[in-house]
Amino acid sequence: MTANKTKNMKKRSIMSTLFLPYTALFIAVILAFTVHTVFSETGKIKVNAFSSLQNNAAMIMGSFDSVIHDLDTVSQNIIYSNLIKEKFGIYINYQDNTLSSDEIYENINNTKILFDLIIAMIGPNSPADQTYLYSLDYGKFGVGLDNHASKERVSDKDWCSKVVEAKGKKFIYCDKDDTLGRFYSYSGDNYFVSLCRLYYSPLNVPQGIVEVKKSFKSIANTVNTFNSPYQEDVYIFSPEGKTIYTTDSSGTPDSYYKLIQTQQGKPIRSSGVNPIYLKSENKYIIFSSSDYTGFTTALVIDNRMLMQPVHQYLNTAFILLFTVMLITVMVSYLISRRIANPLYKIYHQVRAFQLTGEEKDTTEFEDMEIGITEVNTLYQALLKMQRKARKSMERELQLQNSDMQSKMLALQAQMNPHFLYNSLATIQAMADENMNSQIILMCQTISRILRYISSDSEQLVLLKDELAHTRDYLECMKVRYCDSLQFEFDIPEKMHQVRLPKLCLQLIVENAIKYSTKSSPPWNVKILGIMTNTYWELQIRDNGPGFSSEYLEKLQDQINLIEKNGVLPNLEIDGMGLMNIYIRFKILYHGNHIFRLSNNVPHGAIVVIGGMIP
Repeated sequence: MTANKTKNMKKRSIMSTLFLPYTALFIAVILAFTVHTVFSETGKIKVNAFSSLQNNAAMIMGSFDSVIHDLDTVSQNIIYSNLIKEKFGIYINYQDNTLSSDEIYENINNTKILFDLIIAMIGPNSPADQTYLYSLDYGKFGVGLDNHASKERVSDKDWCSKVVEAKGKKFIYCDKDDTLGRFYSYSGDNYFVSLCRLYYSPLNVPQGIVEVKKSFKSIANTVNTFNSPYQEDVYIFSPEGKTIYTTDSSGTPDSYYKLIQTQQGKPIRSSGVNPIYLKSENKYIIFSSSDYTGFTTALVIDNRMLMQPVHQYLNTAFILLFTVMLITVMVSYLISRRIANPLYKIYHQVRAFQLTGEEKDTTEFEDMEIGITEVNTLYQALLKMQRKARKSMERELQLQNSDMQSKMLALQAQMNPHFLYNSLATIQAMADENMNSQIILMCQTISRILRYISSDSEQLVLLKDELAHTRDYLECMKVRYCDSLQFEFDIPEKMHQVRLPKLCLQLIVENAIKYSTKSSPPWNVKILGIMTNTYWELQIRDNGPGFSSEYLEKLQDQINLIEKNGVLPNLEIDGMGLMNIYIRFKILYHGNHIFRLSNNVPHGAIVVIGGMIP
């Protein structure tokens, strides 16, 4: 019973050490972070809402400006077309009842040409729904929805004097046009925006007026594309303060425009938006004015709608805060209990565990008193295990190094008999044919080859030494095969100091000759060197039968298995193949190697070896 109470007290000591302080700290941090986030984010939400509304107003205004710009482009294209003005002048001159048959025909032909010219100026995208040409004296010509002509006087229009006063500059007005409205099937489509310009003759004499019109339907479609969650009302005001478009019929647009005029002279706030607050209506006005047209777009939003996202955010934040705090308490308790129970078990196991043998001081960890009995005892035991593990690791590294050296020596030892057997057979064949000079050259070359093979040098040798050894081997083979064997070296001078595994290049060349001789001569072997700032590689090419697809697939499977498991296969002493060369590169280059096999075109094989430049 006493032992059980002692255990419970120790468990409670660990639990109290872990659970209470960290739980209080987590809750305090989360609460402070939440309060700070709520105050900062609510302000950001409101500012972002104003910014979004300001962008909407600017985009609506920009869409309106785009419509006006398109109309203005059409009007200027017509004004600057001397051919249109000429044909329209002819058309006006023909507006007489006493025309001869030839004049009637010319009038019809002239009218058709004028109509086609204006249609061409409007273009296929139809930026204007209607175009009118007015003569200052009398008569107009229509193209678009209304294609009829009349003797209507432009001076009877309310806007005529203002267009004349503009002296060729654009004049914009918006009003109903029941004549054009009857071409639309929906009610409310009889509102049009019109752009007028006075045009002149080549002698700079006022000649007529061009009027281009566009239905407000396109403006309304632009407004409807903004899916705003604030349900704001849209107003578009002319430079004179007239409401030319609105989505609300119950507001007081005139008062809104006066407030906007008053606000125009005030500096913009640092937030980038400049809303007007109407305390009496609890609304905000956000506007955007165009320097191009002088028109103004205003968005009027109810403050209650604006604050809905803020209220939703606050509700969500408080629910999330409560949930996170509850989860924090539960997780803290579970973690504390999960940590305490294993520590208690480890504590007793560590006390019963004794290390034998002399131990040396370690520099990795320092002795320290943690303050908690169980954890402190565990730490001391870990110190001992760390020292022992370090010694075991040192022994393991020594074993691995010895094993690597053994593998490398075994790989190199395979080269000596492999080449000697072929060389002695070649010398025997030449002796039978009394080729004394060739035998002398062969013996000298073999002497250098054996001296190079038997030299006690490092596993990595200079490329220039390996090339000299390979050239000696090829010279021996040249003596044997005469002109049937051709070889070529194309190695940059800067590559001669590169280090590579000893005897690997000669073996690849030997394999190339071995398999090439199975086909008809001549047999060509080329060694090509490539070096960049990051890597080097050697390409050994031959014109033999090449690799079979089964061999390439089998070799690639072996390489993939080595790369996946990191375990080198057992080496056989009955010959050193391409797989052994791959293993040597992998060991000596620590994985930063290049090794590829492929077939040449139209026939032959390519072996590529290399490595990364440190």
